[in-house]
Amino acid sequence: MKKFLALAMIAGFVFNCGNKKNGLLLPFFFLGSQHTATGGVPGNSGSPGVVFVPGDGSGNPVTPPPEDSTNNSGGSTTTPSDSNSGNSDSNSGSSGSSDQTSSNSNTSDTSNTSGSSSGNSGSPNDSNSGSNSSSDTASNNTSSSNGNSSTGSSDSGSGSSSNSGSGENTDSTASNGSSDNSNTGSNSGSGSNTGSGDSSGTPTVAIIVVEDPKGEPSFNYNTTINIPLNLTVLDKKSNVVPGATVLVYDENNNILFQGVSDSSGKVTGTLTVPTSVGNITIDISIGGESITQYISLESVLGINRTIRYEINLPATQVADTDGDGVPDDTDIYPNDATRSTEVAYPAEGVFTVAYEDLYPSAGDADLNDYVIQFKNEEDLNSSGKIVRLRGTYQHVAKGAGYRHQLFIKLPVDVGASITYKLTQADGKVEVAPNTVSVTAANLKSGYQIFDDSNKTIRGQNVHPGDVFKPGFIATVEIVFNAPVERAKLGSFPYDLYAYVLNTKQEIHFPGLYKNNNGTDKYLDSTGFPWAILVPGAWKYPYEKYDIRKASESGYSEFNLWVSSGGKEYKTWYFDVTNESKVFPVPSDSSLLGYLFLSVKKFAIFYAMGLVIAGGIAVYFLRKKQTLTA
Repeated sequence: MKKFLALAMIAGFVFNCGNKKNGLLLPFFFLGSQHTATGGVPGNSGSPGVVFVPGDGSGNPVTPPPEDSTNNSGGSTTTPSDSNSGNSDSNSGSSGSSDQTSSNSNTSDTSNTSGSSSGNSGSPNDSNSGSNSSSDTASNNTSSSNGNSSTGSSDSGSGSSSNSGSGENTDSTASNGSSDNSNTGSNSGSGSNTGSGDSSGTPTVAIIVVEDPKGEPSFNYNTTINIPLNLTVLDKKSNVVPGATVLVYDENNNILFQGVSDSSGKVTGTLTVPTSVGNITIDISIGGESITQYISLESVLGINRTIRYEINLPATQVADTDGDGVPDDTDIYPNDATRSTEVAYPAEGVFTVAYEDLYPSAGDADLNDYVIQFKNEEDLNSSGKIVRLRGTYQHVAKGAGYRHQLFIKLPVDVGASITYKLTQADGKVEVAPNTVSVTAANLKSGYQIFDDSNKTIRGQNVHPGDVFKPGFIATVEIVFNAPVERAKLGSFPYDLYAYVLNTKQEIHFPGLYKNNNGTDKYLDSTGFPWAILVPGAWKYPYEKYDIRKASESGYSEFNLWVSSGGKEYKTWYFDVTNESKVFPVPSDSSLLGYLFLSVKKFAIFYAMGLVIAGGIAVYFLRKKQTLTA
């Protein structure tokens, strides 16, 4: 039995790791291991031999300061250490052996400032982000302005510096608070390591030139952020590299983007992530091998990077059945050259959009006049362009006397074919699936998802004591006549808006439209929106309960989130602080939840049937044994 369980666990692990197409696989076969820290450029780490440096604005690395001759990266040192427990793993930078003992002698306190990485490294399991293992003699601690460098002599009592990810400098200690490293070998890995390796002895595989625009986005109550992605891949001779596969993941290994470098070595796209996501992972694969970089998204407005390889790239050809440039093992559609990746928003569950319908007058901020749960999926081609867009939308609440319709505007320059279906929550068909052709003008003017809100839900679902009655579900698939660039389509959740039949007014998300004086058209005089997007099956406030008022709000962190400009309390919507103030939206009411509920019910019957069948089998088996005896 134990062997069986062990085999089952191994099989499950292999299955999960092999399920790359669903974003579950750990990054490819690396040129090195994960969770490796680098300094020089805050918020970056990656595979061993991956060095991060600032750029000159043209994708070229900035010339290292003359006082730092030990490092080819302007102070950036790759340190192949992996600390999951918070203890410092010391790599002294020498190629000789290093014995670390917990003695109180030769305590090394290395202050790691400009050369260290501040912020979160992007690797959830690496607490050594940005740490440089310095090699200091017992009599003289030497550090350059860009980080700690090896002196080239054998070390006695060298210490290490560990940054926990918050940018704070910590003392290098063993279990009793001090570190005594006795290094018997010489520092053969020190000195100039241009193209050959860093102070840890790891050969330099690639130099990542970082030119990410930084800053703080304007706060407009959005819970997601769109981050432009621009990568250029160059080989050892600075020639462009077409055909490099780029995959981007969030903290939970969900795919955010996939693309293949074009004939100019470029990959472009846009990442849409909740503002609560702190880190992303970028894999760049060539010939079946890849390097990885982890990026902290703190204050990042875009990702502009040039990957300059310092090694000869593998010429191995990988299986690519449809010839789109994306290897079969990462291609969602290996037999369809028109698409290769599926990106889901969100990766699991749903988003909730809640509208206030009194526009242009300010609403009562109960955010329940018209509530929709939905999710979208995009099919991308190998260039990262969108070829198909799918959406599933469910009407959840109607806490107003006005009537509404739901539309989506897509400002693209191509037509499309749209397949539409409308069902009740229990699956009963209201509008059978049908496909129509639409023009670019039709998409720009708005495609209707739901008709009159009085007809798409049986109750209001906003008052204390209301029994939840789920509304209708609309499914939409849009197949564009030609691939669409993200810049044209816009980012999730696109321009999803409510049309109020009574007032003939449209209600959009903030950030999309401006007044003549430059102010946001869909923020009221107090700066509050008429539409808000919230991750999850959100429990919105009861009717007439103003989310901004502490005495009425079920979300005490909401005002703290607002007052911080969205920098703090980023997951306020998950923390219900007063259940008596919010409508208890059932978790199973999320999109297709009732379908799942039905499956659960049937699963019970299946389980009962299996138990009965097993009992019958045991009965006959015992009877047979009795007869045989």
